[in-house]
Amino acid sequence: MAAALVPLAALAFLLSYSDHLRRADENQARFSEYARLIAQSSAKVMARAEGYASALSSNTPARFSDCLATFEGMRLDLREAVGFVARSNGDLLCAAALVDGRPQIINPQSRPDADEVLPVTRSDEETGVEVEIGLRPQTFLLAPIEATGAKSDTGFALVDGAGRVISAHLTNTEAIEDFRKLLAELAASPTSAPPTEEVGGWYVATAPLPGTDYEVVTAAPAMSSLLEPWLSITRALALPLLLLAIVFLVLRYGIQRYLLRYLRHIYSTFRRYGSGDTSARVGLMAAAPPEINVLGITFDMMADQIDGRTSDLEASLAEQTRLTRELHHRIKNTLQMITSLIAMQRREAGLPEERAVLRIALERVLAISSAYRVSYASSEGTDVPIEALVREVVETLREPAMISHGRVHITADKLAHATIDLDRAIPLAFILAELLPPRFDALAPGEAVTIAVRGGERIELAISGGGGNSDTLDEFAEETPLRSRLIRAYLHQLQATYETGETGSCLTLPGGHLP
Repeated sequence: MAAALVPLAALAFLLSYSDHLRRADENQARFSEYARLIAQSSAKVMARAEGYASALSSNTPARFSDCLATFEGMRLDLREAVGFVARSNGDLLCAAALVDGRPQIINPQSRPDADEVLPVTRSDEETGVEVEIGLRPQTFLLAPIEATGAKSDTGFALVDGAGRVISAHLTNTEAIEDFRKLLAELAASPTSAPPTEEVGGWYVATAPLPGTDYEVVTAAPAMSSLLEPWLSITRALALPLLLLAIVFLVLRYGIQRYLLRYLRHIYSTFRRYGSGDTSARVGLMAAAPPEINVLGITFDMMADQIDGRTSDLEASLAEQTRLTRELHHRIKNTLQMITSLIAMQRREAGLPEERAVLRIALERVLAISSAYRVSYASSEGTDVPIEALVREVVETLREPAMISHGRVHITADKLAHATIDLDRAIPLAFILAELLPPRFDALAPGEAVTIAVRGGERIELAISGGGGNSDTLDEFAEETPLRSRLIRAYLHQLQATYETGETGSCLTLPGGHLP
């Protein structure tokens, strides 16, 4: 076991060292990228401040009457701001700054020095307002440094065009003195440094801050001295690690040749079957190890059994659907026959009272028949489109009322195409059969009944025209007590509500299923 752990430990060391070298190379190559990214991030801070200053300068001088409130409101969005001055045509409007961490009104002549803040100034010719926002220099380094994930031994500095250090940051306090000496050396250099170079044992990269004369300097200790111990250890372990690498390659080839390719084939078949290709099969793998071959055969047997079971279920479902549609068809024909018989008896009735009673019965049977016709026309024969149901019921109720098609207007929104099951469609058709005929009979010349169907979480049928006051459901009404009781029963069955008003009435029931 110990002999086996030694090469494994050596392999782990090799991988760790390789990763170390890779990271070292990446750190050396990314200094200029760090500087560029931080400069871009700092430029975004500057751009936000400029945008905020432009927005404030477009306001009238009266906007700055409450100086502290304006300054505190600005800092809610621009935390980097430590000072704020507003003038109108040279006259001071507002001056505030952070003093001991608290916003206070200040004298502009006693505001922080230019070394402590970076001013951003904008003015507006129309309003005559000039706004100056003072930014904390450290802001241009700390937030971008956290975003880039820089190492602790990497230093950053913000310098102006004259090489003067505005702000500097280095997490490693032990190297802070060397970093300051480097910055002093760069400031004393008579010529500008190239974008990337090595100075005094440090890798240095510079990047300009867009839109300003400032530059971001990124520096880190050179890696050559740090690599010497690692190189010595690597030379000592080169031969054992080489042998270990050869053994690793041999084992990898053997596993790939005799195991992994079969497992990949099985995995690929699993994915195809899971994505919907039910014809996918592993097949016979004669050259594979017996255990792997048995796994493939087992999967194929399971897939065949699932296909057989699925075929049986599909056949049963198709037969059930056929029987359901046949039942609905028979019911529809039976209702049609009943409708014809009632219509014939109504035509032969001599007294108006008899014809009125038979008309009510005819309308109720027509309502049931309408629900079955719409259901039978759907693909499954179980769900009924709400808009189609309303239109079918209205169409069948017009003939007994002897009103023309143009005297009934039906509108529907996009969500009105939802469906409800047949058990709810029949009570809804019954309610319409009780509500609409009285309105049809009460239509004045030139008047029309309007039905607006609105879908969503709740389905609404707004009915207006034709004497809405006849829709009362007062249980003490003597005119149509049975009609009122039926409507209340159907509303309870649908868990629906019915409200009446001066302009019409509204039937509301729980929403259906979207197609």
